[in-house]
Amino acid sequence: MLLDSTTLSDLEVFQDSQRRGGLLALIDETQTHAGHEALKRRVRTPLVKVAAIRSVQDAVRFFADHPRAFRLRSGNIEALKRYSVSNIVVQRRGGAARALWFWLRYRDLYDEINHGVRLTRSALVELVDIARGVLALDPPELVRSELEALLAACESCRPTTQSEWPPSVLRADGLLRGVLRPDIDELVARVGEIDALRSMGLATARLGWALPEVLDAHDFELEADELHHPFVADSVGNPIGLNGGEPMVFLTGPNMAGKTTYLRAAALALILGQVGMGVPATWARLTPVEVLLTSLNPADNLRAGLSFFFSEVLRVKQAAEHLAGGRRCFVLFDEVFKGTNVRDALEASTAVILGFAKARRSGFVFSSHLTELVDALEPEARIRFYHFDGRVVDGKAEYSYRVRPGVSDQRLGIHLLEQADIPELIAKIAAA
Repeated sequence: MLLDSTTLSDLEVFQDSQRRGGLLALIDETQTHAGHEALKRRVRTPLVKVAAIRSVQDAVRFFADHPRAFRLRSGNIEALKRYSVSNIVVQRRGGAARALWFWLRYRDLYDEINHGVRLTRSALVELVDIARGVLALDPPELVRSELEALLAACESCRPTTQSEWPPSVLRADGLLRGVLRPDIDELVARVGEIDALRSMGLATARLGWALPEVLDAHDFELEADELHHPFVADSVGNPIGLNGGEPMVFLTGPNMAGKTTYLRAAALALILGQVGMGVPATWARLTPVEVLLTSLNPADNLRAGLSFFFSEVLRVKQAAEHLAGGRRCFVLFDEVFKGTNVRDALEASTAVILGFAKARRSGFVFSSHLTELVDALEPEARIRFYHFDGRVVDGKAEYSYRVRPGVSDQRLGIHLLEQADIPELIAKIAAA
């Protein structure tokens, strides 16, 4: 799946608005740096092929059911990687005499090398023991293949001797940091892949998320019950239903009612589902897409000479190019064309929404305050209309955060101004 920098930022995949770790931090239960990097890569490039996603789901389900499987007992893997890339230079020529001279002359460096060789042996023993233990649990094919590749790398990395005799230690060091270096890199990579899959399984279980049904279908589908945003504490779950017959939702409602959060929740569910792990819902199913594109926080670009409105136009163009190229997409726009006047926004939004609705293989959610669009959009049977609502109680706006069928033309902006005491401050300005 293609995720560009704008979409990653809109959805706070790697960093949230509080400058914290975002989605990645929420699901990261890795034990190693290699595992963290493997997990990050999986989140950055979600899968598209149905068979590959289902294979990862099997692995995630396995680790969710076996949380103690592949739990590393030490920090040997991190130390092993540091040792393998260390830059201690040893003159290998001269045989045993040269090795003994190095041992006497550079005892600190020798001790560091000896520690690295010992650590490697310990790490290999630990990994072989752990891998064999996981294989005994009859894991799914993806986990099994990674474990078998790990065992093969462990076998390749074994030093030829267990002796503590300095010439033997330096000979083993030469092998490990020389000809066996690619095998160590492969070993660490395999540990990282298994660690990432384990993390996805643990996070899915810890968060109580549901593994979605992944559909191998021509038409786009994204359906879920009790879908919620994973970052929002005590968030309200909502349904979502997009399919080939009705692949687009037109979403209305007052400010702060939950529209943008709903868009983000839908997009994150698709990312997580195509990564192969659970999604924040009680049940879900989806058709994988090739492109996920959002426009939730457009901005002008003074350096490039782009106005706010033209930045929106370019984002719409990006989506249109993907769709025209035949790619299956999920596109989410929050208040499209809000950077221009109402008349232009109505005309442009009508053209874009009706045009995009013809793409049966893709899905769309457009949120808007422009309820005037409804008359032009209602004849298009492929568009569903949903809304969030609010009410004013004792002069304050309250929201249910529940999505409902239909259209909302509520305007609660003046009540938000009143909650912020702005009318009172304006009165004081006149009196000042």
